[in-house]
This record gives sequence, C-alpha cells and structure tokens, in this order.
Amino acid sequence: MDYKSLNHIQGKNGSRWTQFIRGIGTENLLMVAIDAAKYTHKALISTFYGEVLVKPFEFDASTPGLELIKQKIKAEKDRYNMIEVVVGIETTGHYYEDLVLHCQLEGFHVRTINAATTAEERRALLNWSKTDNLDLLAILQSMIHGRGTFNELPTGKVHNLQKLTRARRELVNERSAIKNLILVHMDHIFREFQGKTVWIDGKKEKIKPLSDNFGKASRYLMRYYPHPSDILELGEQGLRDLSVRENLKLRDSCIQCLLEFAKESISKPKEKVETDIFLLAQRLDQLDFLTEQIKVLERKIEDLFVQTEGGLLLSVPGIGVVTGAEFFAEMGDISDYCHAGQLIKMAGTNPIVKQSGDRRPSYFAISKQGRKQFRNITYHVGKSLAINNPKMNQKYHELIDRGKKSGQAYIALGNRMIRLAFSMIRNQTLYQTDEEKYVLYDEVNKKLHKVNVEHFFENFVVSPVSHPA
Repeated sequence: MDYKSLNHIQGKNGSRWTQFIRGIGTENLLMVAIDAAKYTHKALISTFYGEVLVKPFEFDASTPGLELIKQKIKAEKDRYNMIEVVVGIETTGHYYEDLVLHCQLEGFHVRTINAATTAEERRALLNWSKTDNLDLLAILQSMIHGRGTFNELPTGKVHNLQKLTRARRELVNERSAIKNLILVHMDHIFREFQGKTVWIDGKKEKIKPLSDNFGKASRYLMRYYPHPSDILELGEQGLRDLSVRENLKLRDSCIQCLLEFAKESISKPKEKVETDIFLLAQRLDQLDFLTEQIKVLERKIEDLFVQTEGGLLLSVPGIGVVTGAEFFAEMGDISDYCHAGQLIKMAGTNPIVKQSGDRRPSYFAISKQGRKQFRNITYHVGKSLAINNPKMNQKYHELIDRGKKSGQAYIALGNRMIRLAFSMIRNQTLYQTDEEKYVLYDEVNKKLHKVNVEHFFENFVVSPVSHPA
C-alpha cells in the first residue's frame, strides 16, 4: 500500500499511525489513556489490544502527580518488556497542554485526541452515559483505531499571533456589546438623538442628526449634554461655540436638526432619567478603555505579523493588518498540509457533497465541521476582498449573477483566498496582478507604520527567497 496516496489530512494521520505501529510492533506498545482535568487527572494503562494492565487511577496536576504516573508507566513497561509508550490525551480546554509537554519530555509518543472524537466513540458503542472511566475507554479505543495526531503543541510567533488576534476579537465583541448598551441608555434619555422618521413629500425617510453614533461629536454630546434639555439650553450659538472650542465639526444642518429633535422630543424629564445618565457615563468610560486597549493590541499584532511569513498577505489588496493577521494565525502552520483543500475543510467552508452510484453529485451548504474562528475570519476576508480588491470584486459580481447570495459569495472568495495564501506562503511569493494602478509600496505603506514598511521590504522583497516567482 502506498501511504503517500492518502493525502487527505485525516488519511495522512492514519497512514503515519499505521507506519508507526508496524515499525514498532503492536505487542511492543504500552498504551496510556489520560482524561485531563483542572486539578485531578485520571488515567489507565493497557496493551494495544485493550487489555487493561492498570485500572483507572487518579493523579494530581502537580509534580508529585506526574511522578506517580511515570512510575506506574515504567513499572508496566519493564514488567512486559514493552519498547515504546503511547500516551493518548483528550484536548480538554487548555488543561491537557502541560501533560503533553511533560510526556514528550519523558520520551513518550503523545497522541492528542479531540473531545468530539471520543464523543463519537462512545456513541459508536451505543453508550449514552458519560463517566471518567468511559471517557478513558473512549480515548483508548480512539488511539487503537488511529485517531488523533502526533502534532506537538503550537509554539512560536504564529501561536502568539493567534493569541493576540483572538484576544482582540474578544475585546471587539465586548466593545460592540457596550455600544449596544449605550444606545439603550440613549433611548431612555434622548431617543431622537440616534435619528427619527420624518415625512418628506409624502415619503418616509430616516433622518440622523449625526452620521456616526460613536464619532467624536456624538461621544462628547452623550457625555456632557445627553438630554434634550441640555441641547435646548445651549441653543444654536452655544452649539456653534462648543463645536469650535472642542473641534466637533458640527455643521449648521446638524445643529438645526439637533435643536429641532430636542424641541420635539418625547423623552422623560431629566430628573427622571438620572440613573440612565449615570450609567451612560460609565459605559462611555468602558468604551474609551476598550478602544484604547484594542488600539494597543492592534499595534502589537502589526509588529509581530510582519515578522512572520504571513506578512506576505499584506501585498494583497483588501487584506489589512488585523484581518490578514487573524486569517494567517487561524491557518496556522501549513507544513503539514499537501493542498489548500485540506485547509478549507479545516475551516468548515467546504460544501457538503452527496453522491451514490452513477448519480451526479449534489452540493449542499458548507459543512461547518472545522474551526469556528477560522470559518468566521474566512467569511470576513471574503467580504473585504469583495469590496476592496478589484479582481475579487469582479469575481463577486460573477457569483451574484449566477444566483449566489452575498454570504455564499463571500465564503467562495474566502476559499479562494485560502488557496492563494497557501500558494503564496508555500512558494514565498508576493501577490501577482496585472492591475495598472497596483503599486506594492503604496499598498503596503497604507497598511503599516513606517518602521514596519521597512521590515516588510527587508523580509519579503530584499530577501532572495521572497522575490515574486
């Protein structure tokens, strides 16, 4: 059998496992299944054929606990003259990471097994119960059947970039929630501040005093003059003077609209909404803090991104620093993949295909069986490309003309970007286009700070391995 022919990522893992056990011999393998937890782990030791040598036992997540399990493994290995030890650890949260590290340092072969895999193993055994002992048996069976991977824990710049981009994503989501709360408070204090419906020539239109609910002028007014009575007290001249003094850039039309909406407002008197005004000020403080934290994170992401091979993606129009960094970080190390289709499946953006016999295959919605974070950023990358990349914009309209919905088109463009990124990173090439207006320096200069523009050209243009093919 030609193991290399199984170039699907799961096929490759299975082939490596087969090669491993054939080289060692199943009778020479000591199998250890570990169910990781925060404080107390649980393990069992058996042969490759599932014969339990040491019944399930607990050990602490500490140095004495690790010494205990190492002693038990050594005792069974010597007793049965085993050659190699294979440890299977379920990827429970982040608690499994220290176990993986120490087992690898001890010279054991570590297989990390996804929790979904053990759940499927229990389901295959028609057992709906879930206990620690059943989990251990499921981990053991998964190891024997070749599931899991020998991959080491992620480390290095790509791993750190993933931590930073995920932290930024959490802060952005938190900031969005704060913004929604601010708007709720403003609905109670001055509901027309966000705009209202007016009738013009018999047609209904929505008019907003300020174009951006969270721009500089909006945030200043919400903090110091949130109630309609505050606006009316300032008056037209007061708003003009305030705009000049604080550089709010309020136009005359905006000032007139604010005064008109404040005069006709149906909001409660100011003394009735004092609690909302107090909470509004707190939410605005939270918004300012989160915005500053995100800004600091984004600079940290930029500085690290240009030091990785993923920095090549910045040569693509429509791929900014934050989007490109998150996209590359979720892709991770591509050295273990043979083709971009494996990455697309990892993202879960591959279509479900059903085909039987001589029937034509049918294509359904995307599988959503991969990493959620990777799938989300793939969608956002496709959306950004559809707007900001001329070539991709053309492809987007072609997809729409063929009857695709916007979301489907964004996913398709995101998948195209996965293929493009895979090729660029593997071959160390910059983005290639025949667009007349495209200039690499201009493209990179508008995305990076000056010092990082220099780093980009040093890493990807001056270096011999980075020249376009």
